[in-house]
Parts: sequence; C-alpha cells; structure tokens
Amino acid sequence: MRLENRRPAEGINASHENPLKEFAWLAAGSVALLVAVVAALAFAAEWLAPRLPYRYEARLAEGFDLAPAPKSDAARRVQAELQALADRLAARMALPPGMQVRVGYREEGIVNAYATLGGRTVFFRGLLAKLDSEDALAMVMAHELAHLKHRHPAAALGRGVAVGIVLSMISADLGRGAAGALGHAGLVTLFRFNREQERAADEEALRVLAAEYGHVGGAIDLFDAFARLPAAPREENIPAIEFLRTHPLTANRIAAVGEWAKHNGAALDGARRPLPPAIAAIRTRGERAS
Repeated sequence: MRLENRRPAEGINASHENPLKEFAWLAAGSVALLVAVVAALAFAAEWLAPRLPYRYEARLAEGFDLAPAPKSDAARRVQAELQALADRLAARMALPPGMQVRVGYREEGIVNAYATLGGRTVFFRGLLAKLDSEDALAMVMAHELAHLKHRHPAAALGRGVAVGIVLSMISADLGRGAAGALGHAGLVTLFRFNREQERAADEEALRVLAAEYGHVGGAIDLFDAFARLPAAPREENIPAIEFLRTHPLTANRIAAVGEWAKHNGAALDGARRPLPPAIAAIRTRGERAS
C-alpha cells in the first residue's frame, strides 16, 4: 500500500458569500431585534411601572433631591404650611400603601408646581404669589396629589423608571444608578402627563376640594389666575412640566368644573379661606413690588 499526501482541492475553504455582507446582515438583524425589544418594553412600561409595588418606587426616589431644604426662616415657614395643607388633603385621598407625601419649596419666581417620584411634590414661589385664597392653592395641591395617587410620574417616565424600579428590587444602589443616568440626562422632571391623566387629576382634585371646602370655587379662581398669565419662555434650569403644559385649555377646564359640579351636586361657589400667613406674605410682597 502506498500512502501519499494529496493536495486539497482548489477552493474547498472559499466562501461564495462576502464576509462583510454577512456581517452587515448580522448587525442589521441584531439592531432590529434590539429596537423591537426596546419598543415592546417602552409600550409596556406605562402599564407596568405604576403597578409595581410602591415601595420600590420609594427606594428609587431616594437618590434625588429636587427641592433642597429651605435656608431662610421665612421659606421654612412656607414649606411647613404647604406640608400641613398636603397632609390635610391627602387624608381625604386613598394614596398607595406606604406613600408619605413630602412637599418641597423652591424660591424661584416661575409659576410652577409638579409631582415627582416617591410621593414628592415641588411648589415654586412664583405660583404661590399668584394665588389669593387657600381654596385655589388647595386645587393645585390636590391636583398634584392626584398625580401621586395614580402614580402618573412613574408611568410618564416610562421605560427608564420601569427598568430602574425592577433593578431596585435587586439592589437599591443598582436601581438608583440606573435612575441616576436618567437624572443626568435631564429626564427625571420631564413629566409630560397626557390629557387623560390631567383630566383624572382634575376630577380627583375637585372631589377633594368639594369635601374640604363645601364648594369648588377655588378651582375656578385658580384657572382664572392662569388665564391671566402672560406667555413666557421657560428657563433652561426649570423643570419642563409646568402646571399648564399639555393640560386641556384653561377655558375648557373652567367649563369642566361647572359640568363636574352639576353632575356631582357640588356647589360652584362659597366662602373662601385665607391663605396661611407665610404664604400670604409672598403675595403681599409681590403686590408691593409691582
């Protein structure tokens, strides 16, 4: 028997396909799959985030401080009065188990208030200076508390918050790290609630207002005050969720108050309660300055 090393046939290891073309198809398929997964997660996030146990959202929110503690005695008194009003109104609402409302106060002049993660709300001096009764202030407060009750901030942040909350189940630091990336991107305070959410918050606020004051006149006062505001550009360092942003038109909201009152047998008007002293002083200073 004769053994010999034969040369392999020509082209036995050659491919008829271009390797760059194969790589391009593989990369395109991977990207398409990633886009599909992200889209599915984003679609599901609004449903998922507010249905996860609230305690995980609270843990996630520990990494943020959107309203540092006031530095002056006057500001601390304002914050205390806001907190007292929030506590009183929250007692009339079925907030999620374990939610403790915390009200922050910032002394910027923008006319703004918003709800954020972890049962927190933030009010600005500019808004308080436009209100002339506790009833009107209570409408704003109850509206923001309604967003907290229905966990609209978690739903609005969608995919990022859902992922962060899920990670916080494993580790609070891990969840805050994911949320921190959102914060550095400026997304934490970009709560753009849709009209359905705003309508639900208004209706809940009207219910609380009627129960607390015996009428809903404060809502009309509030919307009248907003209607008189001049249009102004938003400052870059101010959260983009101004109270009127993405909300129904003010005239429509006033009309909706009347419809709600008629349907629910609530009084449209009644005696107004004065603003708490420290908050009233803000308005007084504003009137003197003008």
